[in-house]
Amino acid sequence: MSGRAASRTGLRRWRIVISVAIFVMVTLLWVEYSELFLRPLGWVSRVQVFPVATGISLVVVVFWLLASLLFGRVYCSTVCPVGTWLDIVGHAGRLTRRGAARDYRYSPALTRWRYVSLGVFAVSIVAGIAVIPAILEPYTQYSRFVINVLKPGWGWLNNQLAALGNATGWWDMYYVGHVEASLFAVLLSVVTVIGISIPAWFFGRTFCNSLCPVGTVLGVASARSVWHIDIDTDLCTNCRKCEYACKASCINLSDHVVDGSRCVNCFDCIDVCPDDAIFYRPTRKQLSFPLMQRLLPPKVTAPSASANVPVQRVSDHVTNEKND
Repeated sequence: MSGRAASRTGLRRWRIVISVAIFVMVTLLWVEYSELFLRPLGWVSRVQVFPVATGISLVVVVFWLLASLLFGRVYCSTVCPVGTWLDIVGHAGRLTRRGAARDYRYSPALTRWRYVSLGVFAVSIVAGIAVIPAILEPYTQYSRFVINVLKPGWGWLNNQLAALGNATGWWDMYYVGHVEASLFAVLLSVVTVIGISIPAWFFGRTFCNSLCPVGTVLGVASARSVWHIDIDTDLCTNCRKCEYACKASCINLSDHVVDGSRCVNCFDCIDVCPDDAIFYRPTRKQLSFPLMQRLLPPKVTAPSASANVPVQRVSDHVTNEKND
């Protein structure tokens, strides 16, 4: 493998390592009963765009907007736990399918859905309606699921192991007090996670690019990010492997354009390209061969009567001169 190919593949590997690490840290932060992880892992919650819908830190929002303007939606690819969860679900879904059914396809942006969802989210924050952020905001979704579903399960398992250890004398474990979540909270968390996971199983990051308010806000900045995914059309052979690997469905190979507002910087397209024709860089490729550009049909307009008059007059003038 060449040095350039290795560095390009490394982008995807580092993205996976960072996203999995943060996903695990967020899970430990909310599932643990003691304060063992609160101090070393508390920063994970503070760097989220809308932390648990308890308040909005303007500094954090501005930071991620600037990061998206410079590097694209790196938050969605590494820091957001729901993004990592949807990647896991989408990967599992692809493994269960065969042939062309495994491939993703380009689809136009659901712009109306994105901004309607963002508007509903903003109104609910202003009005103090907590249930809407719990459904739409990704970090709130996952943290509530851990607190309402995983944490009670872990507490029950911990106490069972503690009882077994005390009965056999094989180990010592502390008992923990159970966290009793309401039935409504449990059902809401389970239904929300299932609701965002089903589209991910078949289509990848559908939730992130159609309903997620964080994705919509960061997408406005990342649409014209400095560093972005760029296709070198002089090298591209239109094998479409990048399109088939794009979980955001944002690679339009008819125009060789990547929708930066929906690209989540997973770098899967770079990893699968056999022609080394896709790059993550601050420049845009200028075409060497104009034939690679899409040609628009020429405009055909009906000839006007006035357009023919000068021609007729010239021919009459020539005829008169010959007669003379």
